[in-house]
Amino acid sequence: MLCIEQYGIKLKRLQHEDIELVRKWRNHKDIRKHMVYKKYITKEMQESWFESINNKYNYYFLIEFQGQNIGVINAKNVNLKHSCGEGGIFIWENDLENEFIPVFASLCLLNTAFYKLKIFNKSLIQVLKSNPKAIQFNKALGYILIPGQESVKNQYYILTKDDYEKKAIKIRAYAEKYSNDYLPPRISGKKSAKNLNEFNDCLL
Repeated sequence: MLCIEQYGIKLKRLQHEDIELVRKWRNHKDIRKHMVYKKYITKEMQESWFESINNKYNYYFLIEFQGQNIGVINAKNVNLKHSCGEGGIFIWENDLENEFIPVFASLCLLNTAFYKLKIFNKSLIQVLKSNPKAIQFNKALGYILIPGQESVKNQYYILTKDDYEKKAIKIRAYAEKYSNDYLPPRISGKKSAKNLNEFNDCLL
């Protein structure tokens, strides 16, 4: 299993045995209301979805903190030609004392894509206009609204590597100090045909 660790966070690539856990929380009303697709997801739909993303161009990770799975983060539709991919995250443990966890998980994945693997120059996300908390969260990382999206219900934001370096420098410094982790992301697991070569090159 492919894993990435940084700032006290472990990202564990989604396995087939995890998909029912994800489906349970993805269907929860508090999470579904912030999603573009709001209909109930059946077991069969989840199986089909997993088959469609279980490849080298899509990376969905369980977010583990202190031994507990607390959410999912992803980089999907990775396009090496255009050096970009689309990110997303949802957290189901709302009672966690540490609200920095989603930020740290996002930093971990962005640091991996921008610096460790060097496969991204930009990252895209979709955010509902009606979700100001998510908009504020992503703007803090350096994402900006793509021109022409102002009146769109499901808005696209973009983060360039340059903007990330400028905007998130203080947040990254805080993450390092808080977690006492000043090292680049650590990647572990076994080489696989379902990994990009850039991932496999990092694995011993």
